[in-house]
Formats: sequence, structure tokens, C-alpha cells
Amino acid sequence: MLTETYKGRKLRVKKGKDEGTLVGSVNGTPVTWPIGRDEARVITELRAQIDWIDREPVNGARWGAEWYVPGTYTLCAEGPHPVALGGECQHPYCIRKREES
Repeated sequence: MLTETYKGRKLRVKKGKDEGTLVGSVNGTPVTWPIGRDEARVITELRAQIDWIDREPVNGARWGAEWYVPGTYTLCAEGPHPVALGGECQHPYCIRKREES
């Protein structure tokens, strides 16, 4: 098992349910796409995904809260959508709901 903190996120790679597979997690939430047989490769993929996500502001319409640094966002009252501190939720459901009000 590999664990590390990368840009404020806790990354972990452990054995998967199927023999010979590995599963990564970010901030304790399993990530289903990086399944492989090489721990270093899974960690590298998680880091690359974080680098990609960090190119834009917190956006609950695209990424789950686990991808952001704890304390840099709040959760939307309508669902588990991460919201930039002081901002409004950008999830399509929440935008529609605001427009209907």
C-alpha cells in the first residue's frame, strides 16, 4: 500500500477486490478509474488528475469534493456538490433551481 499527501490531498493505493488489482483513493474516497497493477502508476495518475482539476476554480458540476483540498470549499445544501468559498453551486441542478426561484 502506498500513501502520500499531494497538494493537500491524501492519496492512497491499496489492493483491490480482484486479485492482482489496485485501487486508488483521494481524501478517503475510492476512485474507480485508476485500477492497475503498478502502485506508482496509480499514484502518478491521481497526481495528474489533481493537476488537471487545479487548473480551474472549485466547480461542483465537474468534480466531487474529494478532489479538492479540505477547507477550500463548502458543500452545497442541495447535494454533495463542492462550492467555492463564498460562491454559488455550479451544478446544473442547482443552477436550474436558482433560475426557477
